[in-house]
Amino acid sequence: MPDLVNTMSSLLLRLPFSRRMEMEADYIGLLLIASAGYDPRVAPKVYEKLGRVTGDSTLGNYISTHPSGKKRAELLAQAKIMEEALTIYKNVRSGRGVEGFL
Repeated sequence: MPDLVNTMSSLLLRLPFSRRMEMEADYIGLLLIASAGYDPRVAPKVYEKLGRVTGDSTLGNYISTHPSGKKRAELLAQAKIMEEALTIYKNVRSGRGVEGFL
């Protein structure tokens, strides 16, 4: 019985927070990539390819500590997130630097 409780606790309580932290790390990584002068529009494509290589599955997505490659690509490609990263990228590429970032 304790094993069942631990398993259910992990699936219902711990994994969602872990996935949320992974998404936050992806967001920060996207901003860092842009601030280093790399095109952030490439990141969602990388995660899409990663999802195809690793074989995203519904069950695997549910019990995984990381979001699926497809989900990561969708979230990073969202207009607000990508717009912020592109603004940083364009400022860095034009030599203006990154104001107010980190």
